[in-house]
Amino acid sequence: MPTIKDVAKKAGVGIATVSRVLNDSGYVKQETREKVEKVIREVGYHPNELARSMLRQKNHIVAFVLPNNTHLFFSELLYELEQILFHDDYKVMMCNSSEEVERELEFIDMLKNNRVDSLILLTNNDIEDKISPDLPIVSFDRRLENIPFVASDNYAGGVMAADLLYKQGCKRYMFIGDDAQGPQTNIRTEVSKRRVGFVERLQELGIGDVITYEYPLGNYIISQKVVEEVIRDNPEVDGIFAISDAVAFAIINELERIGKKVPKDVKVIGFDGGRSFLNSGKRITSIGQSPRLIAKALRNAIIDIYNGEVVPNVIVPIYYAEGDTI
Repeated sequence: MPTIKDVAKKAGVGIATVSRVLNDSGYVKQETREKVEKVIREVGYHPNELARSMLRQKNHIVAFVLPNNTHLFFSELLYELEQILFHDDYKVMMCNSSEEVERELEFIDMLKNNRVDSLILLTNNDIEDKISPDLPIVSFDRRLENIPFVASDNYAGGVMAADLLYKQGCKRYMFIGDDAQGPQTNIRTEVSKRRVGFVERLQELGIGDVITYEYPLGNYIISQKVVEEVIRDNPEVDGIFAISDAVAFAIINELERIGKKVPKDVKVIGFDGGRSFLNSGKRITSIGQSPRLIAKALRNAIIDIYNGEVVPNVIVPIYYAEGDTI
């Protein structure tokens, strides 16, 4: 296996010159750079990435802390982020916190100890006082003081869902989501604005009484038992906005199990883009958020941090994902 010494010898330059070319640091004449790069290709030299990262005090690894990587949207987002950052010579480390504060703090310690260069954090926990604004952290779906964040336009999504159900002639409305949306917790994620936009828009339209059902924070997949109880206790509801497509899928299954037709009897809208649960026989009508656009915004934030630039907060636009359930 060729070494850096072999490259230097064949190119007729010193090892330090080869190192500057490899790390793109220091001045090297263009003619010399091209000669070194040609030799590197000819001999098939591959630098020791670990050694390079130690020298630069950077390892080009971005840690993405998620509460639950089994959620389809998170999986899609992770895929898009990996694809985009790979072209910038960065690798993504997926860190599943399972909503545990201790795990999230351990991942933040990884950043403090330079084992990763930066961190994208999605948390529903009360850890804001544990995060220094000096750390290279980007928050996803949550506003943290002095930390840049990226989120979809969840409020606009709630408004869009209300307008869609209202235009379909619904009379009795319901929102189903987790209790990050409710008054019983001090934690406020950007996702909470789905409910807020939905309820406020219906109030503007003259619908003052909107049923909201909130289940425990962090339960990304609602239990079938809970769905059964909600549907049984609210038989008059004919328009439902679910916090995610996964929840919408569970609702549709239960409605049809008890003999109610979707969308004839009850109209249901999810959130994420209707890409999931297509084996139900219906494509879920949904408010879409783009994994690729979010990934691009997260990537830009990471690059800005590396370059020492001011990092803006970014709200990514949502869209209407047409389906069969309204």
